[in-house]
Amino acid sequence: MAADLRRRLLGTIVILALPALTFAQDATLSGTVTDTTGGVLPGVTVTAVNEASGNTFEGVTDARGVFEIPVRTGAYRLTAQLQGFAVVTRSGLELLVGQQAVVNLQLSPSTVQTTEQAIPQYEAIVTRGGWPSVPRADRLRLGGRHPAVLPLRQRLVAAGDLDPGVGTAGTGDVFDSYVDAAVRRFQIRHGI
Repeated sequence: MAADLRRRLLGTIVILALPALTFAQDATLSGTVTDTTGGVLPGVTVTAVNEASGNTFEGVTDARGVFEIPVRTGAYRLTAQLQGFAVVTRSGLELLVGQQAVVNLQLSPSTVQTTEQAIPQYEAIVTRGGWPSVPRADRLRLGGRHPAVLPLRQRLVAAGDLDPGVGTAGTGDVFDSYVDAAVRRFQIRHGI
């Protein structure tokens, strides 16, 4: 009887301790992204790629220019990009169990080369008749259908906030998590 009670107690302790053990294997990458004048940059997409596994973790800076990305332990390559600014990459960031690494990044305005690379994208938008018009919708709910979602998707793809290769990025009238994330990215990028 006492042995059975001990076994149950030990089993309960192990089950309760497992989440703590798995959490201890995580690390966090955080920091602030600024421009060359020291001003904070909201809406910057920050991507952390595990150099061994290729796993990708992404975050977007908030209104204070701050990002926080939970990651697994290992070596990472960190990339920050925002339209109008040159892409910044930092490699060899080694994160240990439970570590909270702070990596501040500074973006500088795009160069002529970056501008020249963007010209074909905007020429293609003009060739297709300009920016897609998005009809007014009072409120779009996650998982809901609305005729405004398809033109919204097309507009977000054209603006670069929605990757056309993800899910049903350019099709469908369902307001899914991809569109929701792209809208949030657009809003942060434009300070809305």
